[in-house]
Amino acid sequence: MRVLVFFLVFVVYCTGIDNAYAAYCLSANRGIKTSAEIEQYLSDLADNSFGFASVGIIGKAYSESGGSQKNIAALLITKNASWEDKNKKPTVIITGAIHGNEWAGPEVCLGIAEYLLENKDNDKPALDDKGIPINPGIQKDTDHTFIWPHINTIKKLLETIQIVIIPVYNPEGYDYCQTPAGRQSYYGAGWRPNRRNLKRLIPEERCYKQDGSMYIQPPEEMEHCFLADYDDTNSGGDLEEESIVVCETVDKSSLYIFEPSLRVASAEMFDALYSSKNPARTVCASGDRRTWKAEWSDLNDAETIPLIQAKKEGYLKDAFGVDMNRNFQYKWDVVEDQKHLFIRTRSPSSRMFRGASTVSEEETGHMEKMINERQVVALIDYHSGSTQVLYPYAYTTKQKVDRNLFGGKEGTGDFTIFKEVSGEIASILNRHDRGDTSIQQFSAAQNYNGTSVGSGVSRDCYYETEGIAAINIEVHNRKYTYAEKEFVDVVPKICNTNVPGALWFLFWAAELVPGNAAEK
Repeated sequence: MRVLVFFLVFVVYCTGIDNAYAAYCLSANRGIKTSAEIEQYLSDLADNSFGFASVGIIGKAYSESGGSQKNIAALLITKNASWEDKNKKPTVIITGAIHGNEWAGPEVCLGIAEYLLENKDNDKPALDDKGIPINPGIQKDTDHTFIWPHINTIKKLLETIQIVIIPVYNPEGYDYCQTPAGRQSYYGAGWRPNRRNLKRLIPEERCYKQDGSMYIQPPEEMEHCFLADYDDTNSGGDLEEESIVVCETVDKSSLYIFEPSLRVASAEMFDALYSSKNPARTVCASGDRRTWKAEWSDLNDAETIPLIQAKKEGYLKDAFGVDMNRNFQYKWDVVEDQKHLFIRTRSPSSRMFRGASTVSEEETGHMEKMINERQVVALIDYHSGSTQVLYPYAYTTKQKVDRNLFGGKEGTGDFTIFKEVSGEIASILNRHDRGDTSIQQFSAAQNYNGTSVGSGVSRDCYYETEGIAAINIEVHNRKYTYAEKEFVDVVPKICNTNVPGALWFLFWAAELVPGNAAEK
């Protein structure tokens, strides 16, 4: 009932509005929603779309309990929408909340759906909420004529392509993040991965060589070192998740903190571990989450504690969650240029754990299946944490894409086109000052914040393996989760800022030719 009210408000609000554009991001004004409420909202949109939208379930999410699994719901939008017409038109996929704590992404996805369906019959140029054309056409003074789209109306767009919108790609993680425990996870940033029980998935220890390859048998002559939490709650402090490394002695009789002065995320920790000679050490992982309690010893004290005592006092517990945007098949496990992530991506106790193998998760498997069944030409994966439009490759700062799949004129390669397309989207996102510093200064970049890298991410995978124009858009530079009032104050602005950029990308993607991956 609650979500139906959202849609009725949406219909009433739009009545009488100039048909050059219509209100959008109305869902964002209605507050925080569960994945089930968002699924119902998609159904309401489809029921009132006059055949332009259809809800589908692309698969089920992994269930922590092993019981009823949550739907990964999607909305297909096109003229004469039907999930059976898999190859009738080129497809663009838009996803949100692959990370459970990124709450603004689903609302941007819903805002895009609202705009498309309210303008489905509109043959006038699409405008943003301030009345500015989203695609003004080729400008005489522009240097970007080779990427400028010709389509500028939603009516023509929906006659040309189909758009699949998946607002909540990670429903288990997203819903868990709305619980008190989920909100407090990872220093209060909120629960990020899915909710797979990793103890059942990875019961054995896995140990890694310095080059990133895994030992067939964990070396007996080395100390095994693990990512761990630091728990100072008994002294009035906090549980600092994935903040330290603990090492277990060769005889497995005791454990201690390794180099507490080093940050886990730093390359120095990696180098210090693998340069150890007496004793030699290696990074290991298992489905256990490890916790070092402050009362066992002073943080700066190198003394050990008996392992049997530590286990009795809660040293080990089940680890949960795979970061699905590290679980895709391309460059899933790389070490070069990523020493600062080596421990985290291999540790089930980390929010960035990449999974037991490529596409190990039900959720990523469903996406692979859908892409293989359709003529997907482009993809937007929405995230939170910065104001950037990101293009491949994410896994490196040194390599650039070097193919020419997108029809660039005069030998223009994909890297230049990605850069120009992403730059144009960023300029649209910067068009209006909405009085909020978290949605200003958007930029185009290959890597998050210019330097950060991540392997096994979706944009790299789908560009490299399928020839898809895949990008990530980081929608705001702000905390990930919100209290209810703050959500209503902030998220509608984020949504209104980002929807016009997505629409311009759809206009551009509508002219891409399916099947470019065959040119590899």
